[in-house]
Amino acid sequence: MFRCLKVLIFFVLIFGLVYLGHGFVLEKAGRFLYYKDALKPADVIVVLAGEESERVEHGVKLFKEGWARKDRIILAGGPAVWKYTWASLMMNHAIYLGAPKNAILLEDKSRSTEEDARLTKEIMDKYGYKSCILVTSPYHSRRATKIFRKVMGNEINVSSSPSDSWFKFEEWWKRRRERAMVFNEYSKFLWLLVFDVKKENAATP
Repeated sequence: MFRCLKVLIFFVLIFGLVYLGHGFVLEKAGRFLYYKDALKPADVIVVLAGEESERVEHGVKLFKEGWARKDRIILAGGPAVWKYTWASLMMNHAIYLGAPKNAILLEDKSRSTEEDARLTKEIMDKYGYKSCILVTSPYHSRRATKIFRKVMGNEINVSSSPSDSWFKFEEWWKRRRERAMVFNEYSKFLWLLVFDVKKENAATP
């Protein structure tokens, strides 16, 4: 009986501490999703589809600043609507921002981050590229980097450079859009931890 009481008191104290410090804990949980490497030149820049404009804007900015040694930018994203792919829409945006059309390579078949990585690797292997700067949103950056590094293995170096974003980590739990993104990322992280990244190469969705 006394032991049960001690266990009950222990859990009451734990829940009390979590409740009192929930803001600190939740902010740390949100920031865990963010991963950024020190920026250094790579062979190519890889921009993943998603959001409205910030990912492409950041990718093109890096390209124009000369961070891509091979003067190439890969835009990754599969079917969007009708005959259009995310990659093709991103290409139009990139050209509008000043990226030369002949510098752009399209990966336009993927439907997930894992397929982004596998199909991007096929392009990089084809051209002999050995390193890339990965551009995505802050809340997606840790999972995307983990997947890309797993798929690329020791053959290709992957560094993360997240774009600016509407997403803010400060008090994200108070805003519906941010809450949805964090919960979605954690559910996909859980899936990744349970099932990991498949080792076989998948050339098609």
